[in-house]
Amino acid sequence: MVKGTVYESLSFFSPTLERDLKYSIYLPAEYEEDSRRYSTIYLLHGHSGNEVSWLRKGHVDQTLDIMINSGEIPPFVVVMPDAQNSWYVDSPVGEKYETAIIKDLIGFIEGHYKVRNTRGDRFVAGLSMGGYGALKLAFKHPDMFLSAASLSGGITRDVPPETDVDINGDVIHIREDYYHDVFGDPFDPDFWEKENVFNWVDNVKNSGLTLPVYLSCGNEDYFYLYLGATELYHELRLAKIESVLYIRDGEHNWLLWQEDIKEVLRFFKRALDLY
Repeated sequence: MVKGTVYESLSFFSPTLERDLKYSIYLPAEYEEDSRRYSTIYLLHGHSGNEVSWLRKGHVDQTLDIMINSGEIPPFVVVMPDAQNSWYVDSPVGEKYETAIIKDLIGFIEGHYKVRNTRGDRFVAGLSMGGYGALKLAFKHPDMFLSAASLSGGITRDVPPETDVDINGDVIHIREDYYHDVFGDPFDPDFWEKENVFNWVDNVKNSGLTLPVYLSCGNEDYFYLYLGATELYHELRLAKIESVLYIRDGEHNWLLWQEDIKEVLRFFKRALDLY
């Protein structure tokens, strides 16, 4: 089997962050020899992850090799940035990762790699915190992406409480353990609501652009994130935004995500074919 090339933990200077931003990248096998320009998937990690999570834990490069070789999907360039625990927002008390990705990262990738620089050739997907990030970036900037996917995305309609009880009956300190100071110090519910993906659905609808959305979650997700996925799917249906929802057997872990990313890749191919 012909394999693509993976470069881990590269970096470039981000003017927004005023420091280097790390990223890993998958280049299709024919990238060096071929003169064509490729479509790009921006693949986002979850909380406590980084730019190598999708490679070392999700083995996404192996999945890409198999599906590209079989002709099931076209050759994609896949970019995996490190966003720390930023939730991919421009934090009022921290760093501005939304701008760093939308402006700096995409600009850098399109200026240094053989990728197309049009909306119809950009995709964004992520898991957990990255699922939230993928939807938020796409919903806020529908002119930038053709399609978006959330796997077990950290999306909820309501402001997260201080504490909650997970599916195992254990108390979890949601704001302290998962949101830290990103949404304000102390936590600012108004800013959280401003960044809530539910509140950006109308932005997609009013844009007049087609933005197919893929949503999935495990039925044993211990954060109950299937609730947010289901509610968002309902909102998207009401707004007549093309979307699919899969509640699969599984938990909040890589066993689910490394299988589900295959469906995401097929979904992106269909969006590309129909564009």
